[in-house]
Amino acid sequence: LMLGQCRRQEIPPSARAPGTRPGARAAAEPAAAPPAVAARAADPAPPPAPDDGKKDRENGGWLDGNIYRLRLDAVRACPDAAADGAARVGVVVRVAAKTDGLFVAPRDFKLESGGVILESAVAAKAAAGCAPLLVPRSLRAGKAADGVVVFDLPAGFNPDRRPVKITYQPTRWGGAHRVETVLPPPSG
Repeated sequence: LMLGQCRRQEIPPSARAPGTRPGARAAAEPAAAPPAVAARAADPAPPPAPDDGKKDRENGGWLDGNIYRLRLDAVRACPDAAADGAARVGVVVRVAAKTDGLFVAPRDFKLESGGVILESAVAAKAAAGCAPLLVPRSLRAGKAADGVVVFDLPAGFNPDRRPVKITYQPTRWGGAHRVETVLPPPSG
């Protein structure tokens, strides 16, 4: 019974060229590449442009995630120095929720440059130039939270050699998209 269902599919005579045997047409025609492969080989796509923050400025400064929007308002040099001679910078951010239950916390922000990833610092209180700190809280749809996220840059960290990106990906059950943009140089 099983072998009765396994038969070679025959091409109807109307689909064959006149005067050819069933297997002769396949042997006579050269193998054609699938259309998607042929299109890619004929017109190679240019590599993606590096993210220089231009898309953000065109969108009013907002970066769109799947359940939130993020905007960077400023980068500040904080006057208080961190431990071990590290420099401290503060990034003023604003996060707007698109859905209920978005938890916003400074721990979800990171700085990246040349393979080095820096976590946000836990600051007990804000220095005068880096106030007010972003306070962890849950947002409802349409609401926003803003504040300063503080980072300690180690002594050997040189942001002048490579661009520094800030990334944000909220911790959420089911996941959330990550957004990133190039960080402008600190002011003040």
